[in-house]
Amino acid sequence: MTPVRTPNPIVPGTTRDRTGAAGILHRAVADINARFRGLQVDVLAIFSRVPIYAANDVGDITLYGLTPEQMQAISAELLAAVERWIASGRDPAYSFWWGAYDQQAAQLGAAQSAANLANLSASYAASRSLEQIIYSTPYKTRLGMAQVRSYEYWTGLAVAQKTELAQIIGRAVVDGKNPKAVRTEIMERLGVGRARAALYAQTDITNTLREARQAEADYAEAELGLKTGLLWTSALLPTTRAWHASRNGKVYTTDEVRDFYSKNGNRFRCHCAQTECLLDAEGKPILTKKLKSTMANELAAWKRANPE
Repeated sequence: MTPVRTPNPIVPGTTRDRTGAAGILHRAVADINARFRGLQVDVLAIFSRVPIYAANDVGDITLYGLTPEQMQAISAELLAAVERWIASGRDPAYSFWWGAYDQQAAQLGAAQSAANLANLSASYAASRSLEQIIYSTPYKTRLGMAQVRSYEYWTGLAVAQKTELAQIIGRAVVDGKNPKAVRTEIMERLGVGRARAALYAQTDITNTLREARQAEADYAEAELGLKTGLLWTSALLPTTRAWHASRNGKVYTTDEVRDFYSKNGNRFRCHCAQTECLLDAEGKPILTKKLKSTMANELAAWKRANPE
């Protein structure tokens, strides 16, 4: 009799890209960089229109001719610029620009789960497809919530960025700051905002993907009776936190994973992933010795390269 093959879960990506979402993140960051470059051009143009009575690029004081009414107009221009590039998109005829990245992340997570669970279970493969997942009401609800969450973040970032830029220009006028120094300060502040946006992008994309996988694991258990756990695959990068790396190769419930990401800022800058695996009658994960050994060796190598 041919022995029954022990089904291993399909682990996507590499130790550097456990979620397999690097492509989405790369496109998102490129989009963010382009938007902040456009915003910088607009903001510097707005500042260049501030009237100057006397300017000396090497002097201590610059005299600006700006009335309170003109400052209000500049503030309105700044708000329009940040909304155009960060909050609303370049053209109001189009949908909110970040929503597409949430959609891609959610669909990738659903596709990964569908392929993996179909590989693990013939009953799942026979009764569940990717199309059924992405057209289901729970999936659409989760995606909608993710997009609302993102919209609130980008709108908040736009308001904060506008306030900071207005303060930079306002202080420069009051203090008579050199225009060249003001332009440098504007670019530095926008650089901080861009870094903040890139951090959010990584967090939101991987979080949305993981939520899709957790939800499908819950569905498989509740609706199809599959006993599953989530195999933790740590992103073994030099920047990986030790308590994230230590989970590599361990198996958790979906509730345990959600609890982990709800605390101590664990969801920020996390590149780890979780992959559905089958459990036996005693609740122990069904994994081959080879996979267990591979994951143990990965962690051991990371510890050697990153001693505490």
